[in-house]
Amino acid sequence: MNQHLQRCLTGLIGTPLLVAFISFTSERVFSLFILLLIQIAVWEYNRLAFGSEGYSSEKCSIVIFATAIAIAAYSCNFAILTAVLTFSLLLSALLFLLQIRAAAIEMSNMGKVVLGFMYMPLLISSFIFMRQAAHGVQWIIFTLALAFSGDIAGLYAGKLFGKQRLQVNLSPGKTVEGTLGVLVGSTLGGMVFQHFFFQELPLMDAAILGFFGGMMGQLGDLFESALKRSADVKDAGHIIPGHGGVMDRLDSVSFIAPLICYYQYLPLK
Repeated sequence: MNQHLQRCLTGLIGTPLLVAFISFTSERVFSLFILLLIQIAVWEYNRLAFGSEGYSSEKCSIVIFATAIAIAAYSCNFAILTAVLTFSLLLSALLFLLQIRAAAIEMSNMGKVVLGFMYMPLLISSFIFMRQAAHGVQWIIFTLALAFSGDIAGLYAGKLFGKQRLQVNLSPGKTVEGTLGVLVGSTLGGMVFQHFFFQELPLMDAAILGFFGGMMGQLGDLFESALKRSADVKDAGHIIPGHGGVMDRLDSVSFIAPLICYYQYLPLK
């Protein structure tokens, strides 16, 4: 089946199911779902960073730290989350020191471990915080609306008007015109969602969050492309028909979620 058709069918079937799941499940069930996504994303990341063969202390430590981060997020306490991140870093340093066996010291594995728990686990855990805030369901769907509307607008803007390449070394298909489409699409997507489903959010705030959400989403897309390029793979996984893996589907969302989460919790308004 054509990959574009697969993507469309997956979106048409999966999006209503996802919205229904977010809307009607409890905070605990939703948090367990996010934990599951994190574990799958960590498995994909470990394959990119350390290869698909066998197990290692680095792979296992990322899984443990990722689980601890999700549990800390469920507490809805930023101090606890900060403590978990701090001790995850300290334990990573200890693991690094215990594995030194030669005069030539290689630091790259420790860097991969730290990135492993700071990337998808920390960023996606923002959804757990979001779900427990006032209007949590609307905030989560608003975040997804920014990502999806930006992706769709960017795809078709690039196809119709794309001429100037954005970053050939990372993603040859991306264009400057497509990126502008992402910004316009996510801004309009945020405003449309606010008008019909989230009038508690000021329209100007929705537009600003949409614009900066589009920027963050594009950064997330490029960052994940860089990870895949460094591992010389096309997709991080194959679990979602037409979309690749969980990391491939959450690349832009993972960078947008913290922006929306901190807007909710910090006294910026």
